[in-house]
Amino acid sequence: MSEKIATHHKSPRVRLDATRNHIPCNLCGSSQNEPFCPGNGLGLVQCQNCGLVYVSPRPDPNELYALYGETYFHNDESGVVGYSNYIADESNIRKTASRRLARLERFIRPGRMVDVGCAVGFYLDEAHKRGWQVEGLDVSNFAVEYAREHFGLDARQGSFTGQEFAPESFDLVTMWDVIEHVPDPKAYVRKAAAVLRPGGIFALATPDIDSLPARLTGKRWVGFKLSEEHVYYFSRRTLSLMLEEAGFEIVEARHVGKYVTLRLFLDRLGMYAPALSKMMALLERAFKLSEWSLYINPYDIVAITARKK
Repeated sequence: MSEKIATHHKSPRVRLDATRNHIPCNLCGSSQNEPFCPGNGLGLVQCQNCGLVYVSPRPDPNELYALYGETYFHNDESGVVGYSNYIADESNIRKTASRRLARLERFIRPGRMVDVGCAVGFYLDEAHKRGWQVEGLDVSNFAVEYAREHFGLDARQGSFTGQEFAPESFDLVTMWDVIEHVPDPKAYVRKAAAVLRPGGIFALATPDIDSLPARLTGKRWVGFKLSEEHVYYFSRRTLSLMLEEAGFEIVEARHVGKYVTLRLFLDRLGMYAPALSKMMALLERAFKLSEWSLYINPYDIVAITARKK
């Protein structure tokens, strides 16, 4: 595959005429829900029984998976869906990956791991450098081909629940910014439990709907994405419940950040404080700091590390 990224930068969308179906709660199975933050126009509901927030009605899985082509990783509307230029942000993604792996290695030594939602393979490649035996999985054919061609990684295309892995064959399963995208999170969590050895680690991160930034900013919260992209919004409580039901013990839960360019930070800041963002952007341009990398923790992404009992 060529290094060239598509010059067509329109963001991916589900077809307007796609059939949308009402969905029961994935955590408790209840069909009793009420609109959640309707002002953002994303069609979110909240389960009246357990509190899980999700999109209903919504398109079927095949329609959702069709979003993740090449334009998902390079488009002009990343505040709505996907990324401005995922591949160009390689150095920051690798730094974030290395930081997260170092934290995980406090709980488990390098062994065999699978990264679900591996994208183009930067995280997997960092793990391989640290001594992990790595496998990757993504629904995006573009991403999987890139990971194979550029890094020689063992990556496969498809959903996690659709793959055949030997039972209890992994020491670590990771899902960074994935669980909110999948049509059946509970099935993914149970699959992780099935493929992990007893004592193995499951690590994941997702936007925290109950975080202080989410509650303070309401419909303007940066965590809200196009409803076809993020179909579930977990809190620390709802995610922990799902993990515990699948046989996991929570060993760490905390808010995490990531390395970003100053340009991206100011772009996101502009959603909350436009005047401050513009003032800082003047300094950024004056001192040519747009690609300056910094670690930002907005305290609205929850990361949970869980051990299989």
